[in-house]
Amino acid sequence: MGNSSAKTQKLKLRPQSIEELQQIVEFTPEEIQAWYAEYRSSLASNQAELTKEEFKKVYNTLFIGDASKFAEHIFRTFDTDNSGTVNFKKFLVGLCVSGRESDTECKLRWAFRMYDVNGDGYISKEEMREIIEAIFKMTNAILPEGIGSAEEMADSFFHRFDTNADGRITYEEFKDGAKEDSVIIKLLECDPDI
Repeated sequence: MGNSSAKTQKLKLRPQSIEELQQIVEFTPEEIQAWYAEYRSSLASNQAELTKEEFKKVYNTLFIGDASKFAEHIFRTFDTDNSGTVNFKKFLVGLCVSGRESDTECKLRWAFRMYDVNGDGYISKEEMREIIEAIFKMTNAILPEGIGSAEEMADSFFHRFDTNADGRITYEEFKDGAKEDSVIIKLLECDPDI
């Protein structure tokens, strides 16, 4: 029984840690504790941070399709210091930013970083295709009527968002396009009702 108590204690954050995290994220103490327990349960017993491979395993348990490629992109946006691992703070901040409904600007910046696979500050047609194909592969989503493939959907978005037709989408073009067509953001939310 003493061992069970020690294990439960490992899955709980100190009140001071929760207070510090609440300064950064918009989660209740109960939500933070629940996410911490989920995060810790994904780790090997001697680890403190998730690797990309562990992160992909977690994502693959959440979706009916193959989430590996999409999880790599999510991991990239959570691993803000390029350390190759995601600690709980980076994990929680990433969850908050990617799921935040109240701060559209913050969510759009996160979404842009997701689509900007190589991090050069622009979204290319190939990057748009890569993300949308990964989403459809992960969710086994059915394409809307009139769209022949995920690639065609990506090309359609790309042409609408690339308003100056220079072959790349800036953050401003992405922001303006996403405000006109919220489907591009809903795809990242893995919303089946796109």
